[in-house]
Amino acid sequence: MEISQEHTDLLVRASKSVGRKFALRFPAMEAEDIASEVTLRALEEWRTFERKLSQAADHGRTEYEVLHLLLSQRASKYCGEQSYAYQMNSATAVYTPKEVRAILRESYYNPDAYATPSKSDQHGVAVDHKDLWVNLADIKAALDRVSDKTHDTILAAFGPEDVGLAEPERWSVDRAVAALTQELNRHLGRAHDNGPGSRRATSNACAQNITYHQENAA
Repeated sequence: MEISQEHTDLLVRASKSVGRKFALRFPAMEAEDIASEVTLRALEEWRTFERKLSQAADHGRTEYEVLHLLLSQRASKYCGEQSYAYQMNSATAVYTPKEVRAILRESYYNPDAYATPSKSDQHGVAVDHKDLWVNLADIKAALDRVSDKTHDTILAAFGPEDVGLAEPERWSVDRAVAALTQELNRHLGRAHDNGPGSRRATSNACAQNITYHQENAA
């Protein structure tokens, strides 16, 4: 299998972008590890990728947009597998911004969530459809540690309507949720490199070429 220099550069750029995007959603994972993983998966499926890239214009898309989407699909699967594996092998959950947002929106500022505790002595609240349980006290403790700006942004976005705070911009809410998630996960440390789904070796010379370009890209 051969990959052109143009597609090599495109793959390096797209994989780095995808790595950064998913590292925000999965704070316990490194952007570089995600980028390397999706790069390897792309190389393994390059014939399929190349065919879809050749059809990009037919769908009104650029090759970069199509490649970014394909890599994002692989990153979503990989990060989900890693997060699930970590939770299955650890007594402590790794929270994602999506899950923290759901907690804030559905439970944290809802008095009923505190009035009647569940059968669990941890007073957990189920989030979404996933088998993830959180202690609302953990969220409160994390909110006490973030900056005043982050705290006020979250209060304005998810708190009671009568708090008197102006509705924040969407980007500032995203940033505040990401900061709270990072604070919530701070005690967990980083995922182990030798865990399930860790970076795979490849003998393909093409993979070596991609790695070289990743390491030397600005």
